[in-house]
Amino acid sequence: MKIAIIYSTLIEDSKESAKILKELINSEVVLISIKNVKSECLLKYNLIILGGSTYSNKVQGVFKRYMSRNIRTLLEKPHALYLNSDENIDININLNKVFTREIIESSIVCSNFGYNINTDTGNFLEKRKTKKIIQNNNNEIPSLNKRKIKEFAKVINDLIKKRVD
Repeated sequence: MKIAIIYSTLIEDSKESAKILKELINSEVVLISIKNVKSECLLKYNLIILGGSTYSNKVQGVFKRYMSRNIRTLLEKPHALYLNSDENIDININLNKVFTREIIESSIVCSNFGYNINTDTGNFLEKRKTKKIIQNNNNEIPSLNKRKIKEFAKVINDLIKKRVD
């Protein structure tokens, strides 16, 4: 089974999630940044995983436009969805802001993997926002939820196993 993970990332957390997920999936997996997806043909993949990082509950516009342009193909293919966002926000709220109802309802699995925050990057205002996020999070630095990534991969691996058996 050939799988594509198409991801959109602002602070590299969706890319990191995609890399971890790739290592956990027992199949051929190709990572595709939303920046490089134009030349890819979705038809050559058996499963599409879409992942996006949210910032202020929004995903990059290029990611939304890509999904809009390819909605028919995405709906015809088995697909799974993940977000990198605040785990304290209801996943359904974030999913509905990023993906269409059709794509959510027809997905194999949806998850929120949390997000990483780097306190050393960005300009003055970005660093200030980062400090505020950490303060609002009881002075804990957010990190990826590897347990949720493993659970997501298990669902995909179970699907692969069923298709092979």
